[in-house]
Amino acid sequence: MMAIDDSVEAGLIERILGEYREMPGLALTMDHARRLWGCDSGTCRCVIDVLVARGMLRWSREGRLMVARSGE
Repeated sequence: MMAIDDSVEAGLIERILGEYREMPGLALTMDHARRLWGCDSGTCRCVIDVLVARGMLRWSREGRLMVARSGE
């Protein structure tokens, strides 16, 4: 993986993915994500970058963070 993975806590990643499992269709702006996950802007950006790079989340055309689904 990318070097950025080392700075992201595995527990936070699991919590975030759990939020998406519990709320199908969840689509968050960066600010909403930061507040929901209770982290600062830098940590939020870092974890989003990791999850997008891993293909678990994606950005919508409207600038919302969503679950990445194959074939979309």
